[in-house]
Amino acid sequence: MNQISYKELLKSIGEISKKYEELEKVSGEAFNIFKVINITSEEVRLHSKFLAELLNRKGLHGQGDVFLKLFVKQLGIKLDTSSTTVEVEKYIGVKTDTTGGYLDIYISDNKGGCITIENKIYAKDQENQLLRYFNHKASNILYLTLWGDEPDVDSRKDLLVDKHFKIISYQQDIIGWLQECRKEAVELPLLREGITHYINLVKILTGQTGTTKMNNEITDYIVSSPNILEQARLIANNMNDAKVQIQWSFWESLEEKLIKEDLVLLDKKKVNWQNVDDYYKKGGNKNAYYGFWVKLYQQNDVTIHFGIELYDKIYFGFTVEKNGVGGISNLAEFHEFRDMVARINSNYKSTDHGLGWRDTEEELNFRTFNSQAIFDLADEKKLDEKTSDIAKYIAGDIKAMNEKLNSI
Repeated sequence: MNQISYKELLKSIGEISKKYEELEKVSGEAFNIFKVINITSEEVRLHSKFLAELLNRKGLHGQGDVFLKLFVKQLGIKLDTSSTTVEVEKYIGVKTDTTGGYLDIYISDNKGGCITIENKIYAKDQENQLLRYFNHKASNILYLTLWGDEPDVDSRKDLLVDKHFKIISYQQDIIGWLQECRKEAVELPLLREGITHYINLVKILTGQTGTTKMNNEITDYIVSSPNILEQARLIANNMNDAKVQIQWSFWESLEEKLIKEDLVLLDKKKVNWQNVDDYYKKGGNKNAYYGFWVKLYQQNDVTIHFGIELYDKIYFGFTVEKNGVGGISNLAEFHEFRDMVARINSNYKSTDHGLGWRDTEEELNFRTFNSQAIFDLADEKKLDEKTSDIAKYIAGDIKAMNEKLNSI
């Protein structure tokens, strides 16, 4: 067999991908209802409620405790599934350093058994969060993230993985469970397709793109000869470096555009090349939360900043600190500031960590690295256009916020 170059390899794989992309269009498999209504990363409104509905033996699915039985069997949890109740955002008291707060999903039976699920899509860990939940009920605490990341030390304190809580992921545990649920719903078309849409969404969020048939065909092609396998290995070995280069180019371009908008960037958590390199080469998800920050307001002990950051996706918004302490944006005393942000754009959503946060108009997920928006950053002209648009948008919101702050 003739030797194949890496360019020919990429061309052949591109042709396979294009073929299945066209098949998806014809079959409608590219359609996903959750993407259409733009709630793909809503932890409470979508993910917690959808999972809780399937786990609820009295859910609208009408299948009793079938799905819950599959869940506890997969995770090796003992629970009387015939007597369970399921609650979303269960209130467990006023939040203190060691107690209280809200449980994302709480399942309990009438024999004292329970499961607590802390569901993390993109939200940050809260101070003492897992510790507070452990002090509420110390059994079967599940820390659920997209890829199975560990919680921050500030959240778990001295709690130990696999002793005091268990880590599970959407990428493996939830997809595996959902696939078993779909088998049980095979003769119930509406339920089966609803589960299918959600499985496909989870695959998108965790970077598992492409159909099984397409992935199998690409794999078969790669292993069809020693030379093709060697060229594929060389490409794979350099992929992380390519990701670093693309993301760093984004930050460099964005910094240039923000400065042109007359914004003064602070050194606080400012992105540097090492941040980006660690992100891909040291499991850097927990080293994220870097970007650019602008100081907008300081009055007595209260300070307001605007920041654009990376966790998995690029997002931006306004924060407030009191005496240098953050994570307090939802306190009653800051309702006026939250209202200001909401009036600027209703897409800003307040959290403990922000007066209002939102994603970029075009989602940029540097973790999954699997969207056309990300691939377009390799085009210098498109990179320049995207960062210019983001900078202008940010400058406009900052100007609007400054006008409101100057009026108080």
